Amino acid sequence: MSAGPGERATGHPVLADLDRALAQGAAPEVWIRFPRQLGDVVMTLPFLRTLQHHWNGVATARGVHLRWIAVGHHIGAALLSEADPAFIAASLIEGGGAAKPDPWALVRGWRKRPPAAFLNLSQSARLPFAAWLSRVPIRAGIADNHLRLLYHHPIKYRDLPLHIATRIQPLLATLTGDDRALWLPLTPDLLGGRKGPEKLREVGWAGEPYATLAFGTRGFGKRWFPEDRTWPELMRLLQARGLRPVLLGGPDEAPLGAELAAAVPGALNLAGRTTLPEACAVQSAAWGNVAIDTGLAHTAAATGRPTVTLFGPSPEVWVNPIGPRALALRGPDVDCDPGVAADFPTHGSSAHRISPSRVMEVLTLLTKES
Repeated sequence: MSAGPGERATGHPVLADLDRALAQGAAPEVWIRFPRQLGDVVMTLPFLRTLQHHWNGVATARGVHLRWIAVGHHIGAALLSEADPAFIAASLIEGGGAAKPDPWALVRGWRKRPPAAFLNLSQSARLPFAAWLSRVPIRAGIADNHLRLLYHHPIKYRDLPLHIATRIQPLLATLTGDDRALWLPLTPDLLGGRKGPEKLREVGWAGEPYATLAFGTRGFGKRWFPEDRTWPELMRLLQARGLRPVLLGGPDEAPLGAELAAAVPGALNLAGRTTLPEACAVQSAAWGNVAIDTGLAHTAAATGRPTVTLFGPSPEVWVNPIGPRALALRGPDVDCDPGVAADFPTHGSSAHRISPSRVMEVLTLLTKES
């Protein structure tokens, strides 16, 4: 059989499959089901950058424009809800339960005209099943939850001794012939969030340099205890450098953010006031960012701004945030200074052994690089 136009142009079979699907009338759309957690979403974006480069090229050569459709949970994929339409044309954000897309409604539409491709980067089974029933031409995704038969191109993902961002690189090579995932800078031009600086002004920012602090997470063991000492001390060190501390977090963190801001007059509390794109926009303009092991650590690092992430129990070698000026800090696993207070619960974390002065020193070094 002679090679089709896509395969002649690219030399790669899946790119030829994409070209063939578009030629045969598939909707010029790629649906992607993203992971649930924000950090995991951010770590798929280097994969997406390279994938879009190759697949958009195939579509352009065919004379069509691919639309990329994001599906995911509000705690993660909402990061893409205000994106440039050339990057993400539409977002279907789930809130759980009835807010999830109806797979039968998708099947009814997709059977009439399926999208060119469906990719599942999560453990979800609903959309892969809908794509299989609808005979979407290219189906690929994580197959750890017994979904292998639904895909043309399955991959193993869970429990691999690899950084999370690199676990899907074999799928990238399968889909494009290129296994080089490239960091994707998260900017307001890409993700939106342009009301972020406006909201910062509403709480008292007057244009001075600032540093963001992402202090909260649902995982107690990841937090920087004792929080009534560590964060205020770091905020005072920032103020001594002429920097305004800005607290970031979700609605759950708003009360603690208010307490921390009240402890250090001049600190600004944006916790619970921003969308994810807005928080990311604020981080992208910061002098520097500090975070515990939480989703906002990943967005901060991915902006390219200096970012220090404080690790407790998590294996940072597998989950450390990705960016050109991002570093992870971990405290020693045993006490090294008998003079340091230990009169507080640590919830199994070693992060309390990272001193605010060390965080400030490392962040300053990173800012000198930038």
